[in-house]
Amino acid sequence: MSESATLVESLRAHPKCLLTELDDGTGVVLNLDTKFYFTLNTTAVVLWKELARGARTRRELAESLVQEFEVESAQADTDVSQLVDELLAEGLLERVI
Repeated sequence: MSESATLVESLRAHPKCLLTELDDGTGVVLNLDTKFYFTLNTTAVVLWKELARGARTRRELAESLVQEFEVESAQADTDVSQLVDELLAEGLLERVI
């Protein structure tokens, strides 16, 4: 997949994955299929909640980080790409066709 196609692909949280947000802003996602759980930092929790609201692109997720954490757009793009790739590899996200 080309880099430009990757930025516009729609993603969503896998329906069999549940987030529990902790008091400190971090969270835990449980994959009901595998029974594995994954810890998320505060940035990842913000992105997960965006994904849980519906399909989002990497670009939209990066814009959420820019607004929420006041980071540079290029850094947000990098952070989102890294997290999305990890979540896809673990089966926590789905590509929407």
